Amino acid sequence: YFPAVAPPPAPARPPSPIKPLKGGLKGDNLPHCQSLKGEDRGPGRPPDKQVLRDGTDPLPLSSSDTCSEGVSPLPLLLPPWTCECAEAQRDLKGEDCFDSRRLVWGGEEVVVMLVADGHGGGEASRHCRDHLLDCYLASAAGDPSAPSLLRAGVAACERMHEEVVGMTTAGSTITIVALNLARLELSVCNLGDSEAWLVPRSGSPSRLTEDHRLDSSEPERQRVRGMGGHLAHAKNRAGDPAGPLRLWPGGVAQARSVGDADVGRFILPTPYVRTVPVPAAGCEVVVASDGIWDAIYPSMVAATLRGMRHQPALLAASAVVDRAVSQRHAYGCDGYLTPRDDTTCLLMRISGGATKAGRGGGGGGGGQESGGCSCQVS
Repeated sequence: YFPAVAPPPAPARPPSPIKPLKGGLKGDNLPHCQSLKGEDRGPGRPPDKQVLRDGTDPLPLSSSDTCSEGVSPLPLLLPPWTCECAEAQRDLKGEDCFDSRRLVWGGEEVVVMLVADGHGGGEASRHCRDHLLDCYLASAAGDPSAPSLLRAGVAACERMHEEVVGMTTAGSTITIVALNLARLELSVCNLGDSEAWLVPRSGSPSRLTEDHRLDSSEPERQRVRGMGGHLAHAKNRAGDPAGPLRLWPGGVAQARSVGDADVGRFILPTPYVRTVPVPAAGCEVVVASDGIWDAIYPSMVAATLRGMRHQPALLAASAVVDRAVSQRHAYGCDGYLTPRDDTTCLLMRISGGATKAGRGGGGGGGGQESGGCSCQVS
């Protein structure tokens, strides 16, 4: 038998190289904390207040709370605001066109989206797709403020009108939505019936644009009649009035557009403009042609987007197009999924701050379906 040997003593623990804060680590020197003895040492706190069983403080910190040393608590850091963009389209006649840009002016990020829905041919809408946003950005001259963007929208639309009437009798609606992520502002310009709607996290969607259809806009009817314009419905083969109210000559259904040279001075190329703030909880902005809005209600668009909130924005925009095409009267009788009109949907998914921190998921011609880029803008 071997004699029992005692284990060697444990080596001495070296001193910690970390120096304590000034004044030590006592609860007296920490704002809104409890000392190790269970005594409440927070300044201005009632003596009977205790920490919760899990060790958390029952009273929240505020920006006005400071400790006896004069040290303020750290501010709450929230994720930055971002905008996920997507584009989806079913093209039948080649008259719907769209464009989008992302740029930084003076350290402020701006996202711009354009929808141009042509009528009487696609020459006007294609010209706007190729040149309007270049003119818009040049007119803003690097100033991302809302007044500058609104003035740029007016100047760009009026210039496009002058160019289009000199080359074709076709016309086009215009809708421009510019998002300033730094200022959280949406600047909107529109002509005609291509609409933009804001879909909040909860509640009813709200229209961002103004409808310039003669059927639904009393101010536009009064303006045209005051200028001597003739308003009447077109006639079907039996000679009966049919379709929407139209402006003659030309037979256009909206009183504001780019082009429509055969209508003459009755067409107004000056857009409706406005600026609205981004909701604090975030939102989604839908910019679409009448192929969407003539087929489904804005509430149905909102329900579709909310049901796909945790899916990539490109899938959500495509789902809106699919729902519009599949609705009653949205497709012709010669084949399923052949839309009566071009159907275009552009989507901005705007989130940030506490909303983004608490949100899970998310992510980044002729009878054909196309999907645009789905890019993360931050």
